[in-house]
Amino acid sequence: MVTASEQDGSSWDEVVDFVVVGSGAAGMTGALRAAQLGARTLVIEKSPYFGGASAISGGAIWVPNNHLMAEIGVSDSLEEGLIYLEAATAGTSTTERLRTYLEEAPGMVRTLAETSHVVFESVPLYPDYYPEAEGSKTGGRTIEPARFNARKLGAELANLRPQQYSRRIPFLSIMARDMMTFIGGGLPFYLRALKDGLLYYGNLPARIQRLGNTRLTVGRSLAGRLRLSLMERDVPLLLSTPLIELIEEEGRVVGLVAERDGKPLRIRAEQGVLLAAGGFEKNAELRRKHQESPIGSDWTAGPESNTGDTIAISEKLGASFDLLDQAWWTPVVCPPDAPAWVMVIEKALPMGIIVNGVGERFMNEAAPYNDAGKAMYAANSAEEPSIPGHLIFDATFRSRYPVGSVDPSYAMPDSALTPDLKEFMTFAPTLAGLADKIGVDPTKLERTVARFNEFAHKGKDPDFGRGASLQDRYYGDPRVGPNPCLGPLEKPPFYSVQVFPGDLGTKGGMRTDARARVLRQDGEPIPGLYASGNCSAAVMGDSYPGAGGTIGPAMTFAWIAARDAMSVGRE
Repeated sequence: MVTASEQDGSSWDEVVDFVVVGSGAAGMTGALRAAQLGARTLVIEKSPYFGGASAISGGAIWVPNNHLMAEIGVSDSLEEGLIYLEAATAGTSTTERLRTYLEEAPGMVRTLAETSHVVFESVPLYPDYYPEAEGSKTGGRTIEPARFNARKLGAELANLRPQQYSRRIPFLSIMARDMMTFIGGGLPFYLRALKDGLLYYGNLPARIQRLGNTRLTVGRSLAGRLRLSLMERDVPLLLSTPLIELIEEEGRVVGLVAERDGKPLRIRAEQGVLLAAGGFEKNAELRRKHQESPIGSDWTAGPESNTGDTIAISEKLGASFDLLDQAWWTPVVCPPDAPAWVMVIEKALPMGIIVNGVGERFMNEAAPYNDAGKAMYAANSAEEPSIPGHLIFDATFRSRYPVGSVDPSYAMPDSALTPDLKEFMTFAPTLAGLADKIGVDPTKLERTVARFNEFAHKGKDPDFGRGASLQDRYYGDPRVGPNPCLGPLEKPPFYSVQVFPGDLGTKGGMRTDARARVLRQDGEPIPGLYASGNCSAAVMGDSYPGAGGTIGPAMTFAWIAARDAMSVGRE
């Protein structure tokens, strides 16, 4: 910690009203709101790209009672949202913060639509992750950013965080609301692909400039829309500028020290500092210290820059922490030619199951991905290890669906797999032969598959309830009946890919109150210091209530932080 007494008044390199650390959805939303309220605002970003983990995410936000729900004929209320959230979080958050979120998020969404380029669209059929729970909705609470013309960013487009994975078909502009079209295949898919292809190749300026697909969707659309909104308000964003220290004066945070071009950059913040710098998912040491083993930094989809720098920096000021043992869990596979690949979709598709090290199922594979990740840890033991698990599937699955970076067999046949990919995706003509290759009990694997096949033909899974929930079926294949999540593994050859309990990012960090103020050990706020997003303890506790339950609170409490800082200032 650097104190102001160590500096004279001329030592500040920049003086602004509000400084934001991090350029993900939380950071840019807080900066945008501060600028709208008349603050001189500055954003610093550790990495050479803006957008953070938000840019490589699905980009959706989960907002009960949002104004778009009325347009699709879905009614909602704050009270219903609170009943649902209190059940989902089960005491791991506070009623005050949950209620504040429900009160503030709908207004934020509407105001952004009216005053910036940040525009969302409804995802009518995407249910809450526990659609059978009281207060839940079967669609409408998840909203996603509208498609965005990236050419509006001009030269700044080069600084937008790249996609995590290479596109199989580079001209597709996929949104969450389109997912059933892409999973279902057939004529609707080909018509949609034709439309996207015509728009892509018809965009001559983008083709001439070799810009790739400029019709951005999901996280890159959200990041691009926020950045354009900041650009129009002349809010500077300094890339490759990591936070080094926070500066305190008489118990209040009044600025910070960053590093830029190898030199210290001292920035005074007259009205507040917002930490929105992401989680610590890429810090193997912190993960081993705080989280259940086995753990590391290789199974996460988070960006390399998310190493939890704000934990040590804020701890020097007496900040308290919570949920450091938690993450936004999801099963992942680890292809040799790509980062950890989240299995939000593949795990729910028919003709595939996940088994443990002895060849037996141990969970509902189609459950919400946060629950599926937790289930892998809960089932893990020395006698029956579930880490790693094994995704087992047949030739029908292989012909229809991608797995990680491996395209379906019609586009990437087994004969075209490189040696590395053949290690990643093991296959054999029989289940017993596959079991021998991956080291599981052949008899148990055959028995497990035979039992599952019986369930698939009947359309019900009495062992784990797979496909019983509307949530499970959202990512099922509508071509398969009687249950789109259940299909028998019958057609050889049979395949296996190792599955690990990965995550979208960690969700533990600084404790904050309903005004996004960072709290000390005694529960009192640290004046001038705010936090939002994955560097703070998640508003949703250890739960994940619906698609967008990460970014929605991150943006909302950054929005609240900016307003609070502008209203309180130096009082």
